[in-house]
Amino acid sequence: MPIPAAAEPNKEAEYWKSQLDKARVRFAEMVRVLDQTLDEPTRKQVFASVGRECARQFSGTTWEKYKGNLQGFLTDMQAPDGWFEKVEYDEKTGVLTVTDRPKNCSCPLVKRGTTPATQCLCTLGWQEETYSRMVGKPVRASIVKSVLRGDDSCVYRIEFRS
Repeated sequence: MPIPAAAEPNKEAEYWKSQLDKARVRFAEMVRVLDQTLDEPTRKQVFASVGRECARQFSGTTWEKYKGNLQGFLTDMQAPDGWFEKVEYDEKTGVLTVTDRPKNCSCPLVKRGTTPATQCLCTLGWQEETYSRMVGKPVRASIVKSVLRGDDSCVYRIEFRS
């Protein structure tokens, strides 16, 4: 199907929306196949690696901009146009709990109700890469809640290690 002429912006937007939706379905199938064919350690490694690459693509708005300034990042991300709905940080235990604002997965490749929850492993890679680079030490991320697992929002737990 040819791409609609630029003179028809509504048709062009509809075309690309349709193409993105089709790509999301194919992506969901790929996640499903990887989930079914890879053993758990390999699956975790593959998805975490993809998540780390995604984090590197966003580095200019995360760890490069806020390196050494975790509080600045958390404050900005809770602003009205930020990603986070709520942040709880216990400096004593080194545990950060982040609740995302979107009620859908923040990954543009994900289609809620179609993409398997295995995709959340990718998010863990993103979280670990982003926060470890920002604070300059290893972190461990885990998922508390996930929209792909049927929850109403995504909540992550980030543990800062010495």
